[in-house]
Amino acid sequence: MVVGAQLAEKHSEVLLQRARPVWDAILRHPFLRELRLGTLPMDTFRFYLAQDWLYIQERIGEWAILAGRCPDPAVRRSLVEILDQVARLEPAAFHLKHAAALGLNFERVTWEMNSANWAYTTHELAAVYGGGTAEGLAALLPCPLVYQFVGEQLMQSALPENPIYADWIAFYGSGLGDARREILLGLYDRVCADADAATLRRCERNFLISSRYEWEFWDAAYRQATWPV
Repeated sequence: MVVGAQLAEKHSEVLLQRARPVWDAILRHPFLRELRLGTLPMDTFRFYLAQDWLYIQERIGEWAILAGRCPDPAVRRSLVEILDQVARLEPAAFHLKHAAALGLNFERVTWEMNSANWAYTTHELAAVYGGGTAEGLAALLPCPLVYQFVGEQLMQSALPENPIYADWIAFYGSGLGDARREILLGLYDRVCADADAATLRRCERNFLISSRYEWEFWDAAYRQATWPV
């Protein structure tokens, strides 16, 4: 009974349960379905990666703000370690690795954020600036968690013949892109352990909104959408 009570106290399980329908919708999106089959047009993937590069630059700043505002020294150190991984590993291990083959120059960015990317990063920025550590972390977690979820699901099928698509699936499916799920969720449960009901509701809202923006990000990339006007 004690073990069951402890598990019930993990608020991360509430977040995952409420966002799961959105994550399932993400997995069904034609962008990812075609990526798995190797039929996604390369110019669509190129558009996605260009937008993702801009997203990562904002994400680095958001993790830095979250760490800087965190009052708990031990949690702050953990956030800084995650920040270092976000800033160094993911861009170098995939984006920069395939930039030349995709005709992208990340040292000279000539494109701008599309509306979905702008809305998503603005939501995250508002969460890390306007809330506590738990609320900010709840807004930032869907990105790494969704990518791990998608990568692991796609790894269950044969990898596509396209080497870039196969590398993308293997990179995120193996968990190399971010700290492991257990580490991220454990950190969240630690910072929200003493949170009141109102704070937990804001965390749930932030997590769900970010999960929805993950779907919108891929959908906008699939349509190569910029701004409506």
